[in-house]
Amino acid sequence: MRNLSPLTRLAAAAVLTLGFAAAPAHADAISGAIFTSTSDGATVNGNIYDAKEDVYLNGGPANVPGCNGGALQDGTYYFQVTDPSGGTLLSSDGIGARKFQVTGGEITTNLGVPAHAASAPDPAVSCGSLVIQLMPFNDTPNNGGVYKAWITRVSDFEAACGGAGIDCGLDGFVPGNTKTDNFKVKGGITPTGALKAIKFYDHDASGTYNAGDTLLPDWKMTLTSLSQALDTTQFTGAAGFTVFSPLLPANDYMVLEGTPVQGNWVHSTTIYSGHDGSPQNPAGPLAVVANATTYVAFGNYCTRPSYGKTLGFWSNRNGQALVGAGDLALLVSLNLRNANGTAFDPANYTSFRTWLLAGTATNMAYMLSVQLSAMELNVYNGIVNGNGYYVPAGMTINQLMTDANASLGLYGTTLAGHPQRAYQESLKTWLDQLNNGAGVLSATPCRYSF
Repeated sequence: MRNLSPLTRLAAAAVLTLGFAAAPAHADAISGAIFTSTSDGATVNGNIYDAKEDVYLNGGPANVPGCNGGALQDGTYYFQVTDPSGGTLLSSDGIGARKFQVTGGEITTNLGVPAHAASAPDPAVSCGSLVIQLMPFNDTPNNGGVYKAWITRVSDFEAACGGAGIDCGLDGFVPGNTKTDNFKVKGGITPTGALKAIKFYDHDASGTYNAGDTLLPDWKMTLTSLSQALDTTQFTGAAGFTVFSPLLPANDYMVLEGTPVQGNWVHSTTIYSGHDGSPQNPAGPLAVVANATTYVAFGNYCTRPSYGKTLGFWSNRNGQALVGAGDLALLVSLNLRNANGTAFDPANYTSFRTWLLAGTATNMAYMLSVQLSAMELNVYNGIVNGNGYYVPAGMTINQLMTDANASLGLYGTTLAGHPQRAYQESLKTWLDQLNNGAGVLSATPCRYSF
């Protein structure tokens, strides 16, 4: 029995790997085998050819010693050439030109009109079958130059198409009623392009790549394309990028950067694509063109806990143990407000605790004062680093406290409807979050995995 070449086996396995289901069983499946060869009918370099013109359809080795590969069922057949998935018809002439007769288990007659080139090589070399040139057919979209040859009975083709004389193309080759063989051609492959995905650490959460940003290795990137039936994942290398190549030209490529299992990472920007803050390039997909590289870069930053202590901490014994004369002097120096808008200057811890626990947002200045006092104590006691940058506020904790204190100095009563109430509420919310341990920007990359 003639052995299938390694390439044929590999190509068939690749088709299954890409998700193309095996053909269903058929009650009247075609018996025997087909394969490709050059015009002399001999095996050629494991089904690899120098040019498309070199590829001939062979099959039905039956009665020659060493060629018992399976006799084809007698009858009339059509053939076609497709990409390896079978989704793109590459044969460029009509079905009537791609017709042949099998007699005695071998291809014996070329019935095509107009006929493809054919030859009857030496049986000692070719196993006795007539060979028919597969050309003309278009270049494959497959990156590796792989094609698939098919045959089907004329009767099955006509049944699938709805009658004799109807050429329904791919639809006439119904899985289960076909035999196939993959082959590869070195020449005539469509020029390809590449896509380079870059990953950097956005150390200042600026949304742009600038001085101080570093490139990140081992970051997951997934490339998809509906038109190319592509869904593949790579990781950035030591230089912080990965290149997807070769890629057939298309305008629907999408790159999705991985999201680490550690929940403290934030997508900050996607540049070269006009879209910020998304782990995927924008709604408008990327185009890959022949002989060129398309770029996309993703910026991320990570956060570390502020370690802020809450109002509850500063009102219990743990907080009380930290509040001394210096802490009280600090609080007196601030523009803290009471519920009625008057200044609050605590004389001792007991008065501070009472004021802290009674805080309400009826007068937003009062609640902002409560949160500000807690953060001031957090920083003063070395619990929180005031230089930590809080991305939602767009400023450091020190600047946030300065702005809050300035607003309280100007607006001590901000009831509903006051023009400054919304601003003070934003300041209050950010301080509240930080007092509860919200993450501040890390100047260096944190650990990540996928």
